[in-house]
Amino acid sequence: IFDRVYNSSPRDIINMGLAEIFRSKGLSMANCGFLKLNAIFPVMLGLAHATVAFWCKSDVSASVVAAMPGDEAKVPLFVAAFMPLWSIILSIVALQALAAVAPNGYESQRGRAQKAPGEIERAGNPGWIERVQSAQYNNWESTIGMICSFYVATELKLSAPLFAKLATLFFWCRIVYPIPYALDVDMMRTQIWLTGLYATAMVAFAALFPDTIIPLLT
Repeated sequence: IFDRVYNSSPRDIINMGLAEIFRSKGLSMANCGFLKLNAIFPVMLGLAHATVAFWCKSDVSASVVAAMPGDEAKVPLFVAAFMPLWSIILSIVALQALAAVAPNGYESQRGRAQKAPGEIERAGNPGWIERVQSAQYNNWESTIGMICSFYVATELKLSAPLFAKLATLFFWCRIVYPIPYALDVDMMRTQIWLTGLYATAMVAFAALFPDTIIPLLT
């Protein structure tokens, strides 16, 4: 792969595909060994914290929150209401793609089996459909964590501006997340996932330990 990158024309590089270019540069967690995984993860966690802290301190976050539906106090409620719908939308995208390209279309008589992990690609369908379906599963998992964190923040009355900023950052991480997943750019996908996860963790822990956590974010 390295030879293909460094000895190819610009047109050949474009035709390689984004995921292959990232992997040729070592920017991937594919087939990631123990040492590489544990060397990369602290850096990614640090980037997640830096992103969340920068977001909370920046004027941009206030502008984005203001652009969200409803007033500041309703932003976390909107995010909580929208996340299950986003999972369903991702599922519909995968379903429609199967209907368009699979030999038998979408097989509703065995829909869950057809979309089971690994089955879409094993049947010869494009890998991005499998990955969009996986993004849907991941979104449900993230929604579970979000609900727990939002409950803690609501019960302990986390300040509305900080709650709204963190909820908005989580929202956009989840909206963007399927794009690098579908493109198979795994390190970017993981960084976006980790940033969203960190934001939801801060929602809960800023409410639980405000004197310790809030100064780290504001």
